Amino acid sequence: MNAYKVASTFEDRGIRPPAEDSVTVGESDLNFIHLHSGDDSGLLQYVRSGGIAFPHIMIPEALQLRGASTSVGGVNSYADEKDSVSTKPIMRKQSDSSISVSGTREHRASTEEGSALETAFAHAMWLWNAKKHTSELIRNTQTRALLIAESWLPSPIAAVVFGDVSGTLSAATAERLQVEQANEEREMLTKTEGPITCVAWHPHRSLVAIAHRATDTIFLYDLTTNAWCPNVLQNIYMQGITAMAWQPNCGYALAVGCTAGVCLWNIIPSATSSGSSNNIAAAVDGPKAPSLGTGQLSAWMTLLSFPPLTANGIPAQLPLDKKVAFRRSSASASSLAFSPSGQWLVAGHQAHGHLAVWDVALGTATPLKRSGSSSRAATRKVEISPNGRYLVSAHANGQLRLWETESWTSRVWSDLQGNITQFAWAPDSRSLFFAVAKRSDIYALALYKAPPSIDAEISIVTSFEAHATAVSSGDDDAERIRVGGAIKSLAIDPSGQRLVVGFDDDSASSDISLLAVYLVNTNALFRAGGDSSALMPLGYIRGPDWGERQQKQQDSGVASFSSSVRGSDPRNSKPPKKRVRLGPPIPSWFGFAPNFTHGALLTVAWANGKISFVPMLFKSNTTDSR
Repeated sequence: MNAYKVASTFEDRGIRPPAEDSVTVGESDLNFIHLHSGDDSGLLQYVRSGGIAFPHIMIPEALQLRGASTSVGGVNSYADEKDSVSTKPIMRKQSDSSISVSGTREHRASTEEGSALETAFAHAMWLWNAKKHTSELIRNTQTRALLIAESWLPSPIAAVVFGDVSGTLSAATAERLQVEQANEEREMLTKTEGPITCVAWHPHRSLVAIAHRATDTIFLYDLTTNAWCPNVLQNIYMQGITAMAWQPNCGYALAVGCTAGVCLWNIIPSATSSGSSNNIAAAVDGPKAPSLGTGQLSAWMTLLSFPPLTANGIPAQLPLDKKVAFRRSSASASSLAFSPSGQWLVAGHQAHGHLAVWDVALGTATPLKRSGSSSRAATRKVEISPNGRYLVSAHANGQLRLWETESWTSRVWSDLQGNITQFAWAPDSRSLFFAVAKRSDIYALALYKAPPSIDAEISIVTSFEAHATAVSSGDDDAERIRVGGAIKSLAIDPSGQRLVVGFDDDSASSDISLLAVYLVNTNALFRAGGDSSALMPLGYIRGPDWGERQQKQQDSGVASFSSSVRGSDPRNSKPPKKRVRLGPPIPSWFGFAPNFTHGALLTVAWANGKISFVPMLFKSNTTDSR
């Protein structure tokens, strides 16, 4: 592994972080504009230079929804249909298009033939029901026998012997403890990282999907109309959301990774959808971007589970009157990635290192069994290159595996001194940036030959060591804060010119609410002898603070948000509990919009429930290598 010499750091270039009472509006002329108040002169400078002011959107922590879906594999039924997503079945009953001839022999023959078919169908249904009841009787008898055998053994021994046997008390206890542990982890994440699990930009529309951590629901925000879509996506099988990805070239199809597998939502816009646009939407995806409209949406969900539901102890039908919690299984998805064509979907799993390559149209999966079947090799991240020729996967055992998608051969690296936390492909599909847990280094994987070659080399291109620095207040006696340290996540913009880095909470006690931005030059990775100019420091980004009136804003935010999203009841919504917040909110997720005509548009979800859009204005010089 090579290590490039760091030519300059943020401190060497005189780049200082903004003060805690400021917020970043955007970038213009290679400078970030930070505002301290509403009448800051920097705002006027930013607007005069052609900057676009994007409003923040707010997600409340507490939100109570009505209606729970109970079926899977096509049609969703709801406890309260009018307050939930309007659903359409995949399969429709065929209409009788035959011509009826009354009073003729043909009519009597067809009637007799219809009676014979009905009789045969009735006999077939009787045999199917008899087989079903016989199977249930055998299964219940086996369960009673297991319970009797379990009662003869002491509890510790029974837990070891019957802990994984479905239907026993020991297995039920183990499942309940696992579900309780998962709920505790979710509550802890809600307190530290906020109510937003992840965000997904539609590849061709000015539309974002937002996953709510506490309720396992998905909200849709349309930048064309600057409004929330009136429906939410919710299903009883969609629990423990881990990842989301829109299917390219397929209208409105959203894949959601969760405990039960992958929930594939197909959304049909309402008849009132319009092509009206505003300045923000025009900047994101052009002046003719259609919206989802303000009427009711039609949607259905198909569960992609590999292995199938029954193999993981999850029933195919669930009761309507109560919510059933799922435990983590071999089908639980941890990360998702669509191919650029949208024809296949790669899913990583929480319980093992196998990858599932789904043919979305056929609903079939092909497993890639190279990284181990134990939880120690569980898949953390998967990402497909922009040209679709390569796939990278990161695993819990510290492995980084590079796949080529023609014959699915792979190469593995196991000497990275930690687990990979995040990676991002450059648009040329020849280079990949990634970060390793508890390390302040930024790594780059460079591919030196054309596909399907997997001849690649990993190098450390720069480091961001924790250090103390003065804030950019303009005073000589400015406050000093600690910045940098272990890198938690990173993202590169679609043009490949900006790399954003987020930091992890470690012993350095740095201000992890800041994001650092680098200028990117991927050509430097392929120069002879290496080059230290692959990443050059550019500036910092700080998000909106909690605010002195945070409690009032959240209380009003719950009511306004609930009233704008059909499926929630503001009368039953409970206001969030008052908590003491220390320091600025940290970024819980960030990524770039796929299309932005003026440069790059960074989307950041903060721990206070706010989502901010930070435009970076520059001329794009992307080249399509696909």
